[in-house]
Amino acid sequence: MSLVSVVIPSYNHSRYIRGAVESVLEQTHKDVELIVIDDGSKDDSLIYLRSVTDPRMQLVEQANAGAHNAINRGLEMAKGQYLAVLNSDDLFHPRRLEVSLKTLAGGDADLVTSWIEVIDADGKPLGVKEGWHNMLPWPIANPGRTFAATDSFAKNLLMTNFVSTTSNVVFSRALYERVGGMRNLRFAHDWDFLLRAAKEFRCELIAQPLMQYRIHSSNTISSNRAWMLFEICWVLAVGMMRFEGDLLYSSDDRDALIADVQALAESINVQGNDRIVWMIRQFVDSRRKLGDPEAETRLLDDKALRDAFIEYIDIGDTTGSAAAAALALPVEVPSGMRGFAYRVARRLAQGRA
Repeated sequence: MSLVSVVIPSYNHSRYIRGAVESVLEQTHKDVELIVIDDGSKDDSLIYLRSVTDPRMQLVEQANAGAHNAINRGLEMAKGQYLAVLNSDDLFHPRRLEVSLKTLAGGDADLVTSWIEVIDADGKPLGVKEGWHNMLPWPIANPGRTFAATDSFAKNLLMTNFVSTTSNVVFSRALYERVGGMRNLRFAHDWDFLLRAAKEFRCELIAQPLMQYRIHSSNTISSNRAWMLFEICWVLAVGMMRFEGDLLYSSDDRDALIADVQALAESINVQGNDRIVWMIRQFVDSRRKLGDPEAETRLLDDKALRDAFIEYIDIGDTTGSAAAAALALPVEVPSGMRGFAYRVARRLAQGRA
């Protein structure tokens, strides 16, 4: 039986952390290593975590360093042949690891994701997101021309982060050692990781809801919306450069090239911030030509540089229905904003936005 290491980055989810931990330890696949990184919780999370006696779980307590750092610390500690992440307010289906390993160990993929059952704060089911097949984050005028009309995992991932959350990936150690962990992104670290993985490895969507993604409150627009939009633009700029000559414009056939033009135009939506994507692309390309080894990540790690780009972000209309549509973005929504974002996505899926 293959060892699976599951990393839970825990932060101020005392109401939900027990359920998350138990959903891992009660998997039908029993060969599990659970690593919980408590990222400076100030609530009662540690009272429960310190009480767990199952030898398969180890707890690390650290000062708050952000989700991507907590995840990376756990992944660095992991000993498993396969790796997974679970946010401290989400839940695994009891057979998640068993079903995932059938695809991974069978050699059909190096990373798997699944459909998602969306639940509310009390665990009530609200609906199922079926990968890229429903709940797209904005109204699509010509769906048949978009990447969503294809079965390409990578193309659909360029269009939107249909995986939705770091809780929704199980992957091989070989993939992790090649691709690396999460980069310094607050909102879109999972999307960036997935695009890097999809470039080099086989990724599959399992057509079963094997995890529960929890929504909480109905908070409105966050003061960090400009930062979120910047990260979306950065991921798209870097991601599209990565796939040029592969997924994009790789054919010599004129009709195929025209279809690529249409698909890209219909699939990419950066909420009116197209010029930011262009600016980031120019920055990264220029730095690469100068031999900068940190060409991609410099804008993530240098706050002054990042802020120079964020200054030009158009956050859009933040009132009424326009604000609602604008929040339905292709990134993992912070837990405090999930309820609002989910209702938007559901309205869009039903054609009522």
